[in-house]
Amino acid sequence: MRRVRKLLAVTLAAMLSLLVVAGPALAAAPQPVTITVYTDFNEASNAFEATGGVICSSGTVSDTRPLGLFKGGQSDRQLQILIGKRFTCSDGTFDLLVHVSFDFATGVATGTWSVQSGTDAYAGLRGHGTITGTSQGDDAILDVYTGAMSNR
Repeated sequence: MRRVRKLLAVTLAAMLSLLVVAGPALAAAPQPVTITVYTDFNEASNAFEATGGVICSSGTVSDTRPLGLFKGGQSDRQLQILIGKRFTCSDGTFDLLVHVSFDFATGVATGTWSVQSGTDAYAGLRGHGTITGTSQGDDAILDVYTGAMSNR
């Protein structure tokens, strides 16, 4: 009986040590990413380019909430925007939740983004970062997303 307990204890210790060693190896380390989107508000979707190797290098992006959620515009100074974005690559899609503040005086939007979900090659995608958008006239904005992503 004592031998069985000892064997079970040794087996359990070996299994736990495997989890400690293999656990971090299973989770991919976040990698720096940059996504650039020229958004023409007259188009249903726009092209994007990305660097960092975690996601595809180019594809299309569209709003998952066409009108988004807008607050604070009555001040004529700043507008708060909460919007979903779907990035489509040839090997899957991923959705970001974006929260920005748009400054009417400067024409600059700043905020944060986070990965909400993904499909196919991006089913395990995780990440977050910041976004800066610069007005390109009344009908367009140049958005630059920077941050880190990992894909299990």
